Amino acid sequence: MNIGNRVRQLRRAKNMKIAELAEAIGVDAANISRLETGKQKQFTEQTLSRLADCLSVDIAELFTSDPKGNTVCKHSDMRKDSANVKDLFRIEILDVSASAGNGLIQGGDVIDVIHAIEYNKDKALAMFGGRPAAELKVINVRGDSMAPTIEPGDLIFVDISINQFDGDGIYVFGFDDKIYVKRLQMIPDKL
Repeated sequence: MNIGNRVRQLRRAKNMKIAELAEAIGVDAANISRLETGKQKQFTEQTLSRLADCLSVDIAELFTSDPKGNTVCKHSDMRKDSANVKDLFRIEILDVSASAGNGLIQGGDVIDVIHAIEYNKDKALAMFGGRPAAELKVINVRGDSMAPTIEPGDLIFVDISINQFDGDGIYVFGFDDKIYVKRLQMIPDKL
């Protein structure tokens, strides 16, 4: 989705007219119309900031139709009080991405937990082969070299207890300060 379509989507979700958005950010209504139709392709940082503020989103959300955490949150059962906490299997979703392309440099040394997915413990143990929740994390994938197996933007489960090659499979690994997700296979004398 391009920025014009995203701005239109956000504006309509707030039941705003083009003229109302234009007035709120201090531009001509024709500018908003050109933005939404894709005829205007250059924007100042100030205009983007005012658009984001007026539409109640981060600037980054003007460029994507899938806000951070949306995939997990929209499919989550928010009735936590109905489940016994001891019966939950909680997997943390980390604020980190692995590249399915040329590598991705992680911005800092500390990786934050942004959300978690909770499963029924018995079902989760069966689904994840008896692995404990502490050994599983969820991360995002960027790049398309793993498509169609893993598409850009997919969330993947990572078993963090595996720290060496353990047979053919898909691995997340670090190399030259970059994080990758790749299919690794042993061929007679090499990996």
